[in-house]
Amino acid sequence: MPSAVTSLSQIESLEKKLESQKAKLRDLATMGAVITSIHDIDAILSVVMDMAVGLVSGEVGMIMLEENSELVARISWGIDEKFVRALVYKDDVDLATYCFKNQKTAILNELCLLSDRRLQVESVICVPIKTSSKCYGVNVIINKQEGGSFEREDIEILQMLMNFVAVSIDNSTLLQEKLENQKMEQEIAIARQVQKTILPENIDDIEGVKIGAEYIPAKDVGGDFYDVIRANNDQFVVVLGDVSNKGIPAALVMSAASGIIKSVLEFEPDVEMSLLAEKVNMILAKGIIKDRETFVTLFFARFDLKAKELSYCNAGHLPGLFFLNSAGKEIMKLSKGGTLIGQFPETKYIMGKVPLAAGCRLFLFTDGLTESVDSNMNLFGMDRTEELFKKELELEPQQFCRKVKNRIDEYSIGSEIEYMDDFTVLQIMVN
Repeated sequence: MPSAVTSLSQIESLEKKLESQKAKLRDLATMGAVITSIHDIDAILSVVMDMAVGLVSGEVGMIMLEENSELVARISWGIDEKFVRALVYKDDVDLATYCFKNQKTAILNELCLLSDRRLQVESVICVPIKTSSKCYGVNVIINKQEGGSFEREDIEILQMLMNFVAVSIDNSTLLQEKLENQKMEQEIAIARQVQKTILPENIDDIEGVKIGAEYIPAKDVGGDFYDVIRANNDQFVVVLGDVSNKGIPAALVMSAASGIIKSVLEFEPDVEMSLLAEKVNMILAKGIIKDRETFVTLFFARFDLKAKELSYCNAGHLPGLFFLNSAGKEIMKLSKGGTLIGQFPETKYIMGKVPLAAGCRLFLFTDGLTESVDSNMNLFGMDRTEELFKKELELEPQQFCRKVKNRIDEYSIGSEIEYMDDFTVLQIMVN
């Protein structure tokens, strides 16, 4: 008779345990739906910590996530990170790190430790937060509220919960990446529109010269811009520049620089190129560019067809290449000027001058040309640029610019990098 009573009692106990387990699973399914619907990681962790402690009747706990290859405490309930890291598991490795690196659950029972907060620690369970491809961190829970040890059931229920957490973190990360990509695409679209607005449409309508240009924007919009501005019947100014940044910041600086140049030339059409550089630099450096990593390189050139003279100022840009019609086909590098624009407001610039004659040419370009690479990551460079200019002196300016673009396309075949930076070339030939 006593054995029958014992068996009945055991059956009732098992039934209660089974019913409790079913209730936990139902709760877990509901929790999983809630967790995976939240896209803010901090909010997820707060909810999960509460759920995890409740599911296994724990006392205190902590969630640690990987940041820069190290576990960092993100949520802490009643226990500090220093104590958790002092729980050595195997091979002198702390429990949390071991579980994270090996992606395995671990339990420490029958402990008799005292935490810094005077908490008597009897048992600890540590469960990795992982998907099939990545481990994000661990969940550590300390002590059963009613005493005793963590068991197999606790492992299973926590592992299921942490699987939901890992999926939610995965979804949150993907959503954040998607939003960032959308934001980047919007920025690129805005920057392209700004750039398109600034670039001139008709540059070959100045009597006495022929002008050609090719502009290829990079995938991430850079800051190349150029303009041809008529000063009077005999003079016009050519400007080519490159902003160091990309996207909207570059587009805004580019727009400001272009506006300043046009404004100065509007009120001072005879301004010397060195003084124009100083004015643009002072305004950008004092009132517009706040970032130490943002600057502009500019090349200013004034063609005076009546005086047969080209005056120029190179403000930190690649030197312009100038061909003065001669039998030796000598190429000059126009380097006089000064440093980059937008960082040092009191900078002074000097101006260079060269004579103009029928057939002479000025070739301007940005580093999208010289920094193009081949399949072995070799730069196209200045030497090849100069050779190409010298070789194709018989071409009309627009034909020449297309030739340069085609040459770079051929040079870059097999390269994994396609137009890292904006590609801009400009040639002016005096008739």
